[in-house]
Amino acid sequence: MALTPTGGGGTAGAYGGGRILSASQAQGRNTNSIMANWIDRTPWQYWDTITLLAGAVMAQSYSPFSVPIGSQDPLTNLTKNKLQTNIRKGNQFPPPNCLLLGNIGFYFESNIIKSDIDLILANYYCEFKIDEKTFHEGYLYQFPSGMGLSGLSTQTGESVYTNGLPAPGYARNYGDWSKYIAPEQFFSLILYWQPSQVLTSAAGNASSAPPTLTNGGTIRVVLNGLTDRSVQ
Repeated sequence: MALTPTGGGGTAGAYGGGRILSASQAQGRNTNSIMANWIDRTPWQYWDTITLLAGAVMAQSYSPFSVPIGSQDPLTNLTKNKLQTNIRKGNQFPPPNCLLLGNIGFYFESNIIKSDIDLILANYYCEFKIDEKTFHEGYLYQFPSGMGLSGLSTQTGESVYTNGLPAPGYARNYGDWSKYIAPEQFFSLILYWQPSQVLTSAAGNASSAPPTLTNGGTIRVVLNGLTDRSVQ
């Protein structure tokens, strides 16, 4: 960013209609206070995790972003920390935080085996709402994360499966159709179980209960876009 003289023995750069103060201009000011009517707009990701236990029947629904950091995760009974989520208020962004949602991504950690991933993909779909209106819905594989591992191994039986390809360009991008979530506006992302229909040579039948996973593991869920934060 180019700096231009402003007088008073200092320089300042134009930014968003405001100024960045030089050291001499900042003297005598409380530079740690929040600057009124200014925001720091930046690319950002909010993430959460769905932890699935080995040998356990899956739930009929999962609600990522509903349990904030520092609260007890009902799936593990452990307190969520920054490894699990960076959401600070369940289903909302505290002011001045907001989100212009550019994409939604589901990433299967490499500790989930292929057969468990198949069960999840075959039995669950998701809905994303702002207030009470559904803006996105679909199969989980329609929301690739653009994250993950890629490579080869010489270890027998070792493999990694990702939702889509592990490169940011392969994440779905809503572009001009990105949706804005205001501070303290309710939003939700819910995974729903539905009976999956299996066709055989004899007849079709549907599952009567959510699946039981063999190994379990972790699903990372990401909301990616632009957010606003206070300027200090």
